[in-house]
Amino acid sequence: MNLETKVPSELWAQIRTNYEKRNFTGAILDAFHYLSDLIRKKSGAEGDGGQLIGSALGGATPKIKLNKLQTESERNIQKGMEQTLRGIYQTFRNPRSHEKISDTDEDAQIIIIFIGYIVRQLDLAKSQFSREDYLKRILDPDFVPQARYSELLVEDIPKTQRLEVFLDVYRAKENGKIEHLRYFFNALLPKLSPDDLNQAYEVISEELKTAEDEQTLRTIVGSLGKECWKNLQESARLRIENRLIRSIKEGKYNTQLKRLRDGAFGTWIISIFSQISLKKEALRTISDSLNSNNSEREDYIIKYILPYMDELSEDPPFGLDTLFLKKIKSGDVKFYDAAQTMPWLDWSTELTDAILNFVAAAPTFDAFDDDIPF
Repeated sequence: MNLETKVPSELWAQIRTNYEKRNFTGAILDAFHYLSDLIRKKSGAEGDGGQLIGSALGGATPKIKLNKLQTESERNIQKGMEQTLRGIYQTFRNPRSHEKISDTDEDAQIIIIFIGYIVRQLDLAKSQFSREDYLKRILDPDFVPQARYSELLVEDIPKTQRLEVFLDVYRAKENGKIEHLRYFFNALLPKLSPDDLNQAYEVISEELKTAEDEQTLRTIVGSLGKECWKNLQESARLRIENRLIRSIKEGKYNTQLKRLRDGAFGTWIISIFSQISLKKEALRTISDSLNSNNSEREDYIIKYILPYMDELSEDPPFGLDTLFLKKIKSGDVKFYDAAQTMPWLDWSTELTDAILNFVAAAPTFDAFDDDIPF
């Protein structure tokens, strides 16, 4: 008999080496090893032998369902399979794991073909955990943006499928809300094993090395946040940080129209401020915009960037104190208001006095900005 044609191809690949060497006992143990891994993978359960089988196929709501469990006959089939698996592990697997047994080719074929039959039944069975259904829960419009809700969702993922679930959600990220994804990723990533984390970071890094679409980049930066950012490959991080800074340089906000006119992508830098490598470049760009005497560039920085700059720099950046002092002494209401929201406390005495003694300059009415579209 050609055993290869009688069993599933993946099972044959597992047993082939020992079987062709005529190590029939080793081939039987290989088949049981494959069967145990299949049960763990399909159910998300852990353990081995009877414990694994009971956790995966037993109980009122088994993790692996062989059928709909609606009729007595269906429930009997489920229970029968559980008992059968317990029996063959106890009868065939366990003795060969603890004693020296010399199996014949015929012994091996009978046992392995029966294991192949069970493998086919399990392949047809419905797992209680469905990654397809789970993805719908993450993309659900009624997703609750809370850490606790995300923690509860993560608890539902079998440990052996956490990386696969992360990759499923990550690949579908553009169909979800950034805030929802951020809560979910923050709950899931710490639960991944070190090896799984490295794989996840590699997938993200590879995409960031070449991605051009701003919506995609915005979703990645906004949903993963600073803790993930610091673990990505440096070349990927530098590329995107440079692009964010370039967007900040182009940023403009019109206060009269209450409209962001450019630099939308750059505003997402605040979610990773504390972990970026291009801190000096970011500070220089921010300073240039505030010193530009272009009201829209100034307003962009004041509205979107300035309130979060303590994560970029623990102390007021060099020159910012002097700029605000000059503006506030001149009666610039915009910079006076901005000073109230700045995150640092360690200002110079001169600037503090200027804020306390501020007198607004008389309003001026400039001609329309030629850059405003009509």
